[in-house]
Amino acid sequence: MIIFYNEIMNIMGVERVAFSVFGIDIYWYGVIISLAILVAYVLSFLLVKIRKLDSNFNFEILISILPLGIIFARLFAVLFDSGLSIADFFEFRSGGMSIIGAIVGGLLGLVILRLVKKRSILESADLLVVVLILAQGIGRWGNYFNSEIYGNLITDPAWQFFPFAVEVNGAFFEALFFYEFVLDVLGFVGLFILYKKVKIRGVVTAGYLMFYGVIRSILEPRRNSKFILMIGNIPFSLAMSVIMIVAGAVLLLVVLVKYFKKKRLEKTNG
Repeated sequence: MIIFYNEIMNIMGVERVAFSVFGIDIYWYGVIISLAILVAYVLSFLLVKIRKLDSNFNFEILISILPLGIIFARLFAVLFDSGLSIADFFEFRSGGMSIIGAIVGGLLGLVILRLVKKRSILESADLLVVVLILAQGIGRWGNYFNSEIYGNLITDPAWQFFPFAVEVNGAFFEALFFYEFVLDVLGFVGLFILYKKVKIRGVVTAGYLMFYGVIRSILEPRRNSKFILMIGNIPFSLAMSVIMIVAGAVLLLVVLVKYFKKKRLEKTNG
């Protein structure tokens, strides 16, 4: 199994630098994040078609959430990662992006879109989260090339193989980036089906919040300590994951109660 793991690693390569342009190194991290955004945007056209939405809808969402998503993803990383400081904010190529921060920035972008274009926040969010969770999964491979987002040390040779483990500086650790990649892809499949089958605004968003919150609340405590974002003694991402679960459950309850109350009223009036 270890031989198989090494063969896979040799095929994939583990260098951080993908290529150079005019002497400037372009890192795999940036390439993969860009690919994730591109895949999400292309897929959003299908989602617009499924719900028969305005053809400009996904573009408006993109320009609303992408700048703020990137800014907040980096801001949360430099504020809560003990290995970074605010002075490192513009060092994007070295890695360090918080998915939780990206979600907060994206939400703020949807609020702005609502104020400017009068777009429904829940309708926008339902479309966004379907492609977001897939983009998050793809983006985790950027963490692989940066040798980050791994878990506990694995000393038993029987478990020192990919995809269970990843090798970092000669030692083997739990491959948390790969675990989340798989779970995110499964989450994407589930949310995509939900998006097609359930037309109640907010249900897909609630599903995302609860599902991704559960994923992070399970994986976060297993992270190597240097990758855990902290506020004092509180693990920031873990706390936010619990908040996401609660927020998702409350949102689901509210939209379903509102929906069935509306249906009951229509039936009474009809």
